[in-house]
Amino acid sequence: MSKNVTKSDQHKEKILEISREMFAKHGYEATTTRMINQEAGTAEGLMYYYFPHGKHEILDTIVCQGIINRVNQLQTTFNDCYTKADLEERLMKIFEDIWQVFQDKENYQSFVITIHERMLLSDDQADWLLQVLEGLVDEIAGQLKSAPILQTMPEDQYRPLARVIVSIFQKIIYDELLIKNNRQLTEQMKAQIRPQLKVVL
Repeated sequence: MSKNVTKSDQHKEKILEISREMFAKHGYEATTTRMINQEAGTAEGLMYYYFPHGKHEILDTIVCQGIINRVNQLQTTFNDCYTKADLEERLMKIFEDIWQVFQDKENYQSFVITIHERMLLSDDQADWLLQVLEGLVDEIAGQLKSAPILQTMPEDQYRPLARVIVSIFQKIIYDELLIKNNRQLTEQMKAQIRPQLKVVL
C-alpha cells in the first residue's frame, strides 16, 4: 500500500515539475495538457486523476506550493537589535534570505509563473496570495515590536513600517528578477536598499 502511495506521489510530483518548467518557459496558455503528458510520459486520464480540473488546477497547485515554500523559509528575530545599525543589518539579512529562496529553481519558476499568470488566478487564489503577503508584513511587524531600539515607537506604527520595508524589498525583487532577469545578488542592489532602510528607520 505504501509503495502505491509513494509511486502515486511520484507521478503527481513529476506532472507538477514538468508543468512548472513548461509554464515558466512557454507560458500557461502556450502549454497544452498534451505537451505536459508527452513530456511526463503519462496518459491523459492519469493527469486528470491527479488534477480533476486539469491545467488550471496544476497552475493553482504550483502557485500555492511556491508561495508556501518561500514563506516557510523566512525566519528571523529582532530582540537583540539595540541600535538602528543592528536593525538595518537584520533587515538586510532578511532581504538576503528572501533572495536566496529564489536561487532554488522550483521557487524561482513558481514566482515567475505566479506573476506572469496572475490574471488567470481565481478570486480565492488571488485573495490567498494577498493574505500570504499580509502575513509577511505581520511577521516583520511583530518582530519590529520586539526590537529594543524601537520600544518607544507608538503601537500603531509597527505595521505601516513593516509594510514600507516589504515594499522596498518587493520593488528590488521585481525589478531584478522579472524585468532584468537577474538572479545574482550584487553589492549594487544592496546599496539601493540600505539608504531606503535608513530613511524609514
